[in-house]
Order: sequence, then structure tokens, then C-alpha cells
Amino acid sequence: MVVALALVLAACGGSSGKKSSGTSGGTSSEGTPKVGGSITYGIEAATTNFCLPRSQLAIAGIMVTQSIYDTLTQPGADGKIYPYLAKSVTPNSTFDQWTIVLRPNITFHDGEPLNADAVVQNIKAWQAGVLLSFVFKNIASVAATDAMTVVVKTTTPWVAFPSYLWTTGRTGIAAPAQLTSPDCATKMIGTGPFSLQTFDPVSGDVTVTKNKSYWRKDSKGTQLPYLDSIHWKPITDSSQRVTALQGGQIDVMQSDSGKDLEALKNLPNVSNVSSPPGYRELAQTLINVQRPPFNDPVARMAVAQGVNVAALNQIFNKGLFTVADQVFDNKVLGYNPNAGFPKYNPAEAKKLVSQYKAAHGGNFAFDLQSTPDTQTVAITQLVQQQLKAVGITVNLPQPVDQATIINQAIGGTVDAFQWRNYPGSDPDTMYVWFHSGSPVNFNHINDPKVDSDLDQGRSESDPAKRKALYQDFSKQLSSNVLNLWAWYETWTISGKSSVKGILGPNLPGENGAPGSVKPADVLAGFHQVEGIWTQ
Repeated sequence: MVVALALVLAACGGSSGKKSSGTSGGTSSEGTPKVGGSITYGIEAATTNFCLPRSQLAIAGIMVTQSIYDTLTQPGADGKIYPYLAKSVTPNSTFDQWTIVLRPNITFHDGEPLNADAVVQNIKAWQAGVLLSFVFKNIASVAATDAMTVVVKTTTPWVAFPSYLWTTGRTGIAAPAQLTSPDCATKMIGTGPFSLQTFDPVSGDVTVTKNKSYWRKDSKGTQLPYLDSIHWKPITDSSQRVTALQGGQIDVMQSDSGKDLEALKNLPNVSNVSSPPGYRELAQTLINVQRPPFNDPVARMAVAQGVNVAALNQIFNKGLFTVADQVFDNKVLGYNPNAGFPKYNPAEAKKLVSQYKAAHGGNFAFDLQSTPDTQTVAITQLVQQQLKAVGITVNLPQPVDQATIINQAIGGTVDAFQWRNYPGSDPDTMYVWFHSGSPVNFNHINDPKVDSDLDQGRSESDPAKRKALYQDFSKQLSSNVLNLWAWYETWTISGKSSVKGILGPNLPGENGAPGSVKPADVLAGFHQVEGIWTQ
């Protein structure tokens, strides 16, 4: 499936095969970390622009950038957001002012100090970004109040503001020298565990080397990262990544495919770490509800009832993933056990198709776009067959890359496409994807109820009231079929058994050393890399 800007299925949950465990650093069940060594990491796509305020980052690009940049906050395994590059992120009593205090004695890769002015420059660059401008539209002002303190004032109360300082890894803090450079897209300078060595904008290959001045150490006092270097290698087709891992061309790979998961857990000398249920990303067919045929609710209902998602899940994911009926996984605030998404019903779908055709000159057809990934293409072909059986014509255009689909979605020039997004986080993060004013509202939804729930939920501090608002939002999407849900995806990071520490050390506490909070378990394919080591 295509991933959204990036900015993310196992019914059994956990991992398949051996699982690396998150630790506080130093030693673990995997043994004592070894310093040194290099790995080649197979990612699913190439990225050409690493100027973060202007980037269109999928998970592949996010993995590269989070090795070079740090975000101000990061998620824990419990679904909460914690300070990271920031020492603290604190609201006032009305949640319309946030104070960010930075950790001391941190420098960018070019030697410049991390300070409040640099963070202010980054936030202002986000506000001016083509896509991030809407994400941070609610910021009224941002200012440095001393060398290490930033105060952000918002137009309306913003309860989930710390989540946006992570934004699924998209809002890393870049050095001022990068932000002001005409080569911002390729001149990557952060505070992260690795610094840029080489970047090939044609192949998308990126090599990063150890930042010997990185601010993080493990619980034994050993300097992080452990590795000397990482080579990020794009391999678009997921089955080819499996083959490359098996053949030794790569050491680690990422995948969100159920078929891959089945194959990987049976490979000798391969360990797998998978995202647990509760906060999983969502696969879907994203539809444009402002153009025919999906501007008609009859058409949307007909397609929803004409596609046998359970059969697709069995064929393409070995039944390992969980069929979805809404935008939230079941541990996310706003999950609605009665979301109202229609069930598979081909007989009813045929009736609705007849109704739609009678009102539209006997025609019911749409284009279904995809990337060249083998499994994604195969899914679209089977959807085409299923809908043909109920009387709907599905045209399959030539597959295109992720960036092209994103541009088509922004421009509203595509009927439907295979998509993957919405990792489990604070439900306010849905604001940028579904509010009518957002440039990345790829469905082009303009629903007053959706907008009202999102606007109220953003400012509501009472957890029970927030939950009710987001449950209503979820039901509004599903019962009106404003999108076509497929399944919750389990991301799996697989590596040679000699590769350890995939989940990394625990998140840093107030003093910077690993604390008690485990990092998120491969949330939407995202994980730390500073704790990886090889035997």
C-alpha cells in the first residue's frame, strides 16, 4: 500500500519469529552491545527532498531522517508522547500556550549549538511550508524567551500539541545552516545519532556515519549510536527486499506485507520485530468524495459492500491482519465499537449499482491508482474483479510512484488509490487528514460534522468529552463511507540474527540517560536506530 506524506496486522499481535526487546541500554537478553560495525538497511522507497519543511516523507524517508535529526518529542510504547530533544513541553492551564525547554549541551553536526533560536527558526519554517503550513496553522506566535526556552502561543487551545512536535517523525530539528541553504533538500544537518556521508538523489541511496558527539548514552555510559554507519538502500518491491535479506545484500528490512511476514518468520537466522495491536496503521482505498462517482453516497456504499476485504486479507496477508471498520485502532482514544461501516453484501451492492446507473446514464466506473509494488498491483486487480461481479467497472491506470500519487491526491485528479496512513496516536492528528481546510485532506471531504468534531476535539481537555467527540468523528467517516477501510497493518522490521537492538534503548529521562519508558514498538514502521548493534 502507498503511505501518506510521510508525514503508518496481526490479529495475534506482538512479533513473529524471534523478537528483539527494548532495554534501558547497556545489556539485555540480546547480550552486551558491541560498538562499531555497519549495516545496509532495505527501505521501501527513495526520497529526493530532505528539506523537512518542504519534504513529502513516506516511512522510508522518515527512517532516513530520524537517523540524522532528532524530534522534540517521541512516542512511548504506551501510546503517550514524551519529551525527547526537548527536556520538557508544558502547557498553561488553558492549553493555548506551551513552553518548550531544550536539553542543554547539544550541538548540530556542523558544530552549531542547539538553542531556542534554532527551534524557533524550525517552527517558523514549518509554518511557511507548503504542506506543514496547515498542520501548524493554529500557532499564533513562537518566540525564544531565553537561550533554551521557546514559548508557543496558539489561536485556540491545542491539547495534543506535543504530538505535532513528532508528527510521525516528520518534524526533525534541522540546523539553521540547512534551513537557509539553497541546497536544503540535500544538505542534511541535524543533531541526530548519525550525520550525512553521501546521498545519491537518483537512486535514493543514503549513507550516514556515526555522530561521535551525539548527546545520548546508554545506561552504562556507553556513547550512542553503537554502529559506525548505516547504508539506507531503497528497494521498492517488498518481495525483492525479502530476497535481498535472504541473499545477504541487506542486513535489515522493513515491510508491512502479510505475505512477507509469513515468509520472514520461516527464514533461518532472521529475527523479526513487529508492531503490536492497538496503535496500528491503516490500509485503505482512499476515495475522492468531491468527484464522480464517489460524490454520490450510493456509489460509495455500493463499493463498500461489493469488496470482500476479508477475502483480500486472507489472500494477501494470510489472514494475519485485522479487518478494519474505522480510522482508529482499538487502543486509540476515539475508537468506536459501533462505527457503522457497511459489511460485505454483494446482493445489496448490485441493487445499489443499478440505482446509481439509473441516475447516471447507465455508467458506473472509476480509476483505481497504485504504486508498482507487486502486491499492491495484485490487490487492485482482485478488487477490479470483485467489483466487476457486482456491475462496477474499475480502470487500472499505469502504476506510479508514491510522490506522484501524493501530488494527484493534493490536486484532486484521482478517483481512488491504494493507501496506508493514520498510525495510532492522539486522535487530533486526524485534523490534518480530514478537516475541510487542509491541503492534505486527500479525500476532499467537506463535512460540517467532521469539521465540528475535529475543531471541538482539538480544544477539549476533558478525556471523556474528547473520547465522545472522536467516537462521533469515527462514526461519521464510517457510516457515511467517506473512505474505504481495509485492514490494520502490522509493520515488521526483519534482520539477520546478528543484528540486535532494533527497538533501541528506553526514551531519555530528564537527565538524558535512558529512563523507564520504552520506545514505541515499530509504530507505522518507525523505530530508533541508535541502539542497533551487530555481533
